[in-house]
Amino acid sequence: MLSMCTRLDYQNILGTEMIKRNTYLDELDQDVLNRWYNFTDGVKWYNNKIQSPSNPTNWQQYITDIRRYWILWKYNPNYSYNLENPEINDPSMGQASVIRKIFKDKKNGFFVECGAYDGETRSNTLVLERFFNWSGLLIEADPINFNKMLKKNRRAYLTPTCLAIEPYPSVNFFLMANNVGRLHEPNASDIHLPNSADVVHNGVHISVQCFPFIDLMFALNITTINYFSLDIEGHELQVLKTIPFDMINIETFSVEFSHVESGKRSLIDFMESKGYYIYSLVVRSDNLAHDIIFMKYDYENSNLLK
Repeated sequence: MLSMCTRLDYQNILGTEMIKRNTYLDELDQDVLNRWYNFTDGVKWYNNKIQSPSNPTNWQQYITDIRRYWILWKYNPNYSYNLENPEINDPSMGQASVIRKIFKDKKNGFFVECGAYDGETRSNTLVLERFFNWSGLLIEADPINFNKMLKKNRRAYLTPTCLAIEPYPSVNFFLMANNVGRLHEPNASDIHLPNSADVVHNGVHISVQCFPFIDLMFALNITTINYFSLDIEGHELQVLKTIPFDMINIETFSVEFSHVESGKRSLIDFMESKGYYIYSLVVRSDNLAHDIIFMKYDYENSNLLK
């Protein structure tokens, strides 16, 4: 189990770590950091153990805590989206167009996007929300990206957490790295590995709260997800293995496969074992997309009857 890292010293980040990293670190917001990261009150009572409805008192308090402290609804209907490039209808790298095709431009769907970045850049869900009235949950662990997302006026729930890779909540280390941040335990052997545009090995670590996917869905009272976008730089299969597929209906996925340690085949085999098949691939030569679109057999069969 990863331990909690010490509180970030803002001046140290700006004074020393900036030398090693790109300038996005100067956008680190201290209020966001203090509220949701590097906790000053120690480990939360619910961490490092499975939380279950079999203990009703603890379970209710746990779900209440998630709703109260970790899931936000910031949408203001009196304002429009605050986008950098509003003229771009679909900023995804092709994933959203496949999902639109599958659902035949369905209205009022529900999505989950983990690795939501700033809520706009290469977003797989923004076009569904803007033009087809979808809503959902946007998950982003990086505090800089999350702070940017807070300002977009997305019509969706937001959470500054990560998805747990174990079946219980925990605090883990997260390596901040612009759009390729990831869960990563500080490791002396890594510091000699060079960072690249695609994979980062060293830089600034923070502690982030992680929740099992299903617990976030319980907190939102969601039992059906039309589209789940999962892009978390290598831990995709571990997250998928925590999901009790018999407890929630997820109709389609896009899953980035390029950093899955055990390889693309292991990801495909697992999803097939859960009743999904490969609908298509979304791959770009500029490395901005390496996704498999998975579709649930039951969804296809039920819609063939309509």
